[in-house]
Amino acid sequence: MRDLFYSTLNNYTNDIDYVNDFYSYIINQYNSSSRFYHNIDHLTFMFKELAQSSILPLNRDALILSIFYHDAIYKSTKKDNEYQSALILEKHLAKTDFKHVELCKNQINATKNHATSLIDPDTNLLIDIDLAILGHKKNVYQLYTENVRKEYSIHPKFIYNPARKKAMQHFLEQDRIFKTDEFYNTYESMARDNISKEINNL
Repeated sequence: MRDLFYSTLNNYTNDIDYVNDFYSYIINQYNSSSRFYHNIDHLTFMFKELAQSSILPLNRDALILSIFYHDAIYKSTKKDNEYQSALILEKHLAKTDFKHVELCKNQINATKNHATSLIDPDTNLLIDIDLAILGHKKNVYQLYTENVRKEYSIHPKFIYNPARKKAMQHFLEQDRIFKTDEFYNTYESMARDNISKEINNL
């Protein structure tokens, strides 16, 4: 993952110290002790999903940077994490030659509501990679729900459970959870089954 970050940023800056600072910041953020799901394992999982996918991004460098930064800021008590993460990306890339900051910001912000993009297929790929955990085996999904709950441990059950149920019901109400055909065919059925069972147990 380190090599991927450096090889991508080296296309847009020769300042290795600058890149070192970026990478250290990102790793420190994802390794925060308050993160049980939105951590470095989640980041690794997303890059694994990208590597396994046969979908070729239109702008691979932008997508890679969006993945790295999409949860750069994550606080369970806040509702603007995606927006703040996008601002961090903008700040970090300001002194590079990277010309697609707005594209990345839009992609990162799209991970808030997971709405289908009609103009950028890479946004849909990012969303699907982010949500792929929903369609994994039941033991993997169970661990995911347990770790998310830990991130919201500040909230008692009578607050967390209805909010979680509402959030997950939102996915079931969509015609498709996954935007790309590949991820839909691979994960949609299992995701709906996992989510339905979680809701019933809340």
